[in-house]
Amino acid sequence: MTSTSATDPARPVRLPRRSRQGIVLGMDAWQIACVTIAAAAMLIGINRFGPAGLLFVAPVYLPFGIVALVQLQGMSAPRLLALWLSKQVRHAAGATTQQYRPEHPVKEGTLNLPGTRASVQIWDVEGMASAYSPHERTVSITAELEVQGFLMKDIPERRDLAQQWANVLAAFTQRPGVKRVTLQERTTPTTIRAARAHLDDITARLQDTPATDVAENYRRVMDTSERFAVAHRNFLTLTLGLPALSAQLKALGGGAEAVQRLAAIEAQNITDALRTARITVRRWLTPRDLAALSRTAFDPEFLSTVQNRDPEHEGVALSAIGPMYLEEPRGKNGIVITDSGVHTTMWIHEWPRSDAPIGFISPLVFARHPVTGEAVTHIFSIVLTPVPVEKALRRIREEKKVWRGNQKMRARRNADGSAADEADWLALERQEEELVAGHGEFRYGAYLTITGPDEEQLEQSVAGARNALSQVGMEAQILYCQQAEALLVNALPLGMGMK
Repeated sequence: MTSTSATDPARPVRLPRRSRQGIVLGMDAWQIACVTIAAAAMLIGINRFGPAGLLFVAPVYLPFGIVALVQLQGMSAPRLLALWLSKQVRHAAGATTQQYRPEHPVKEGTLNLPGTRASVQIWDVEGMASAYSPHERTVSITAELEVQGFLMKDIPERRDLAQQWANVLAAFTQRPGVKRVTLQERTTPTTIRAARAHLDDITARLQDTPATDVAENYRRVMDTSERFAVAHRNFLTLTLGLPALSAQLKALGGGAEAVQRLAAIEAQNITDALRTARITVRRWLTPRDLAALSRTAFDPEFLSTVQNRDPEHEGVALSAIGPMYLEEPRGKNGIVITDSGVHTTMWIHEWPRSDAPIGFISPLVFARHPVTGEAVTHIFSIVLTPVPVEKALRRIREEKKVWRGNQKMRARRNADGSAADEADWLALERQEEELVAGHGEFRYGAYLTITGPDEEQLEQSVAGARNALSQVGMEAQILYCQQAEALLVNALPLGMGMK
């Protein structure tokens, strides 16, 4: 993804095409490994038994050769098979079910999270949460953003806002230490507590009785509409790589205190940068806010309880940040079950192939259940990894070499290139031109987690999300055999990437 500045105000959003050239002839490393094994088996059979050896070793090279050429669910069959085998091993080891036991002793500073994420430390820095990961040597801070009525603005004003936002993103590619930028939109059911409180206040001030026809009709309307009430919240998480900032940390005194001071400085810098782009930082999330976002993602039935708390008791304690129960069910590779929800996480592997208008993902944000019309509960994240200009140009040169090599191999086989191959080359040319013109580049991935109360409701919600994706020319692939990992990356606002 390239953070570009369009000089033409009429130019719509244009996302670069994801290359399909692979390492050789569109094959990934898993496919090449299978082809290598098949070729080695054939060579050994011929050398050992002569031409008849092809028959003797056929049970070896045929399965590997066929599997290497098969694509399943948008992924190479060897890679998908490796993920499936990994899940079976975890099933056998009992690692696909996690249950939190409060009575067990817990090491100070750790969180109720599965795996290495339990070592993440969340510090309170001047009322702001900073999440320190000792394994990645990173610190992450999260802000809730507010852009009033973006979709209600005129097209020129939208483009102006998008241009200013692109400038903010481009600045991240020019700063050392920015390891990851995560943009996240969460759509969840909400309550109309404020509307009910307002009605009670009005009737009390007018000395009216709640039994009047007007008040009763109004309450009836609220009761009917409450199940359609949803909240759309936007977040930005900045993840800083501490090794690249060692000199700055040393100047701040070193140690954990220096990391915390650095997080506070960066928070102020981001607030100022976003203000120039007319994006308001509603607040920097506190530790209790982070825990509340995570807790309600794993336990949707707990959402109304958290939303209705008074200001003095907002959020959730850090001890309850993770799931009380998490299971990857055997035989169901596309879902994960938590406390009161069933989840599916998908990877957005296709973006619009043609020019798209600014705000083109709005149908996904407002996706609806195809049967009941209720909003689809989801978490949509775009994870951006800044790429230095030198590294981006080197990557383009390498991909051009691969493209030319593939073309030569096709020519030897008298095979013509396809339109997809031509599109890959044009995309590389365009990216190189933009980098030379001074723009920045991000490696990017987008993930969509959909939540339902049960598997049947989840299937309907997934159908609603796919309908919305198809409207904007996007395609999503369920991350089979990786659901627990994907859910934790998406639900926890800790700036973690998907491996």
